[in-house]
Amino acid sequence: MPYPNDRGYGNQITTKRAIEVRDAPVRRAQEFDEVVLWFEHDLYDQLQLLQILDTIAGLDLEPGRVTIVQSDHYLGALDAIELAALHPKRRTITDGIVASAQAAWAAFTCDDPAMLAMFSNEERLGLPHLRAAFARLCEEYPGRDGLSRSQRQALESVARGLAKDDELFRRSQAREEAAFMGDASFFAVLDELASGPSPAIEGEEGARMPTAVGRRLLAGDGDWLESQTLNRYVGGVHLTSGNAWRFDETARRFIEPAS
Repeated sequence: MPYPNDRGYGNQITTKRAIEVRDAPVRRAQEFDEVVLWFEHDLYDQLQLLQILDTIAGLDLEPGRVTIVQSDHYLGALDAIELAALHPKRRTITDGIVASAQAAWAAFTCDDPAMLAMFSNEERLGLPHLRAAFARLCEEYPGRDGLSRSQRQALESVARGLAKDDELFRRSQAREEAAFMGDASFFAVLDELASGPSPAIEGEEGARMPTAVGRRLLAGDGDWLESQTLNRYVGGVHLTSGNAWRFDETARRFIEPAS
């Protein structure tokens, strides 16, 4: 099983510890008069929100102890006055919202993407941004060309002209309806595209350009997975060369691996 250290995010032990430290205040929710959750609309925040609400479900808290602010703006870009204005708009986390989040978390961690597809087409009680977030998550599966949307956007950013990697990152994120990826994650995508027996991009930072394979992919006349080893997770689904689920972005449906 690939761990975060495979992509440069830290080793298994330190990553597990960091998550435990992050979750500790949530598990102490009984100690506070009110716990206010602040989350944005993007995929990264929505997945964290589901995991936290799933944790809260096991704490047996009385109604009204946990509330939530759900913003369709990036919280880090707001000033103190704008942030303060959101606080009175917080909503109480009800049993119904928790149940909705638990079902969505189960869909995310499930080893069958059919559940993910279902949630990407349905509104969920108390989670107004989840449908769009899950729809974006579906696009992280390989498409018909074998590329995820993030990989495709990275390749297209390279094809627009020579630039430093941070500029390539900005180009790619400008294509997102709700940007969720950090620069380190994007740089890992670039590394993926530059690796393997038939890379899609070549060159060093500031001089990256599509290879012949990359140009065929950009033209819609190639399959990235024909020469690449697939081994990564999207939620609970382990995508491998022998379990290569694909997502058709036009039809908005998953394509089962060839038997």
